[in-house]
Amino acid sequence: MGYNDRDYMQPGYGDRPPGMPGPFEGAPVTKWLLIINAGILLLQVLMTGPGEQLMDSDLSVWGSFSIDKSIYNFQIWQFFTFQFLHGGFGHLLGNCIGLFFFGPHIERWMTSRAYLTFYLLCGVAGALFYTLLVFLPGFLDQYADQPEIPMVGASAGIFGILAAFYFIAPNVRVLLFFIIPMQMRTFAVGYFIFETLGVIFNWHNAGGSAGHLGGALFGLAVLKLPPLKAFVVRLSQIGDKKGPEKRPRDGKVVRESTRSPLELTKEVDRILDKISEQGIQSLTTKEKETLNKARRDK
Repeated sequence: MGYNDRDYMQPGYGDRPPGMPGPFEGAPVTKWLLIINAGILLLQVLMTGPGEQLMDSDLSVWGSFSIDKSIYNFQIWQFFTFQFLHGGFGHLLGNCIGLFFFGPHIERWMTSRAYLTFYLLCGVAGALFYTLLVFLPGFLDQYADQPEIPMVGASAGIFGILAAFYFIAPNVRVLLFFIIPMQMRTFAVGYFIFETLGVIFNWHNAGGSAGHLGGALFGLAVLKLPPLKAFVVRLSQIGDKKGPEKRPRDGKVVRESTRSPLELTKEVDRILDKISEQGIQSLTTKEKETLNKARRDK
C-alpha cells in the first residue's frame, strides 16, 4: 500500500471528509510556494538581457546568496531571497517535485504558520552551514577561493521538509525516481550519505550539497530539541496575539492560540519519539487521538 493510501497521510487525519481531497487541501502555503517560485523564475528569465546568463539578471544578482555579498558586504536579506531563485527550469522542476509530494503532508501536520517558519529557517540554516564549511580548512576550497559564487534554490528548505517527513513516518514507502520502492528511512539516509560524500570529496555542486545538509540537520534538530522546537513555534506566532474564533452554544466568542504538534507537551513529545523509533503505524488509537487533538486544537 502506498503512503497516499494510508489514513494518517490524508488531510484531516482522523476525520477525513467524504471524497478524494485535492493535493493542496489544508496546505495553502505549499501551493503558494510553488506558484511564487515559478513566478520568480519567469521574472528572472524576463530580466535576463540578450547574451546574458540567467544568473546575470538584476534579480538574480540582487537576491542570490554568496560569501562575498551576503557575508562580507552584509546583504543579509539574501539568506531568505536566495530560496526563491533558481538556476533554470530543471533546477526549479526538481525542487517543485519534492515540495509537491512532501510539503502538503508536513504543512497539515505542523499547521501552515509553523510550517512556513520551519521551511524558511531550514533555508537559512542551509546557507549558514554552507558558510561554515567554506571557512573551515579542507572543505569547499573552490568556494573559498571564489567567494562571489552564487547559491540559489529552495533545496535547503525542502531537505528540511524531507527530514521532518522522515521523522514522522520513517517506514512509509516512497518511490525513488518514481520507480524504485523503498522505505522513507532508507531514502533519507541514502540521500544524507550521498550529500555528505559530495561535500567531503568536493563533487560538482558540493556547495549545494552543503546547503542540503544544513537544511536537513536543522529540520531534525527542530523536531528533536525542545528549546529549538519552542523557538520555531514562538517565532511562527509573532503577530498572532489572537487565535481563531470559537463560538460555543451560548454565543460567546472565545479566542485561543493555534497549536501544532511542534508545541511542547510531555505526552505529545513521547508520542513523537515513539513515531521516530517505531513509525506512525505503531500508535494506539488513543495516541492517534491525542496527536490529532494537539494538531487541531484551537
